[in-house]
Amino acid sequence: MKLIPQVEPGHRVLFASMLGSFALFGLNMTAIGAVLPQVIREFQWSYTTTAVVLYASALGYFLATFISGVLIQRLGPRKVIVGGLLVQAVGLGFFGLTGSVAVNVALRLLIGAGAAGTEVVVNFGVVRMERGGQSRLMNLMHAAFAAGAVVSPLVVLLIAEAGSTWQMIFRLGSALSLAMAAAMAAMPFSRLDAAVQAGREPASLGEVLRNPLVVLGSLILMVYVGVEIGVTDWVAVYCVETMSADPTYAGLLVSAFWVGLLAGRIGVSALYQGTRQGGLLLAMGVTSAAAMVAVMVTPSAVGVAVAVFVAGLGFSAIYPVVMALMGRHVGTGQSLAVAIASTGGGVGAFVFPFGLTAVLDQIGIARGFALYAGLTGVMLALVIAAVGVVKRMEAQGRSD
Repeated sequence: MKLIPQVEPGHRVLFASMLGSFALFGLNMTAIGAVLPQVIREFQWSYTTTAVVLYASALGYFLATFISGVLIQRLGPRKVIVGGLLVQAVGLGFFGLTGSVAVNVALRLLIGAGAAGTEVVVNFGVVRMERGGQSRLMNLMHAAFAAGAVVSPLVVLLIAEAGSTWQMIFRLGSALSLAMAAAMAAMPFSRLDAAVQAGREPASLGEVLRNPLVVLGSLILMVYVGVEIGVTDWVAVYCVETMSADPTYAGLLVSAFWVGLLAGRIGVSALYQGTRQGGLLLAMGVTSAAAMVAVMVTPSAVGVAVAVFVAGLGFSAIYPVVMALMGRHVGTGQSLAVAIASTGGGVGAFVFPFGLTAVLDQIGIARGFALYAGLTGVMLALVIAAVGVVKRMEAQGRSD
């Protein structure tokens, strides 16, 4: 059994660079959640005001994901990802220098829009590289994202213990984004460009949307990302407010969640070489739903840490498997399909966390946080529907 999935020789350097870009993506995404208690304390923002700033990045991401898919067809993946990294660097470089809500909202919009370029280009590239019927490369790629997300709260803790301000994590992210943009500009994207030209791209938006898997996959990712971002951004505050946890160390709960995601994605990539992606998706959906219920009934911070770790295990393969199923069952318009699914994730990252955060001000974070468990149940229902569609597609393929 080969624990490390094989990458074609012509794609190895590009795949390695994409691993680095996704690790950076994860680091930048979870940084705000790890420092959120300090941000609220320093700027004296309410939960609703904090959410406006926090989820402005999701709005930028949502607006830019679909555009990125269209631009891949017109400009190629290199320009899209390099441009996105540069925009991201600007947003990170200036975020938190002032307590102005308007300024920070604008900067978070740039951060989200820049991240969208990385998300869509990398997922599109891995879909092109993945062997038929598997999701090993996609799980490994998203494991890099989880690794960055795990490291980010630890870096925040080191920065705090060194006596630096919480803003330093964003300055670091900006510098790394500039370095990654320079690296990506030199990467061999030519084989992916050739694949677009030689394949049946482009396809019309209507043609792609007629595939029920694209619609269900987008809805799954909408709910999945909404819950994932909500847990990442608010689990530390939840434990501080309801269990009197230390704000500095409560940020490590974010790491517990992402350690679970990392372990799950590495485990699936290394150990699962089968092609029954629908069954894998269903198992992950059940695990994540059960774990999110456990988060809400656990009375201690240690118990929450264990529950969010298991939730991370459950969530781990959902995004990669949905993307892999897109690559397998979407014959034309893969870049649009990936962009539409990513856009669904962007909607979830903005609408659900922002809407639920407004509820937090009304009913408190304890009962408001419980709504995330309910959303995970909705995601499980969508997963069951998607698995049924995949089974019908595979049965039709065998009969043809």
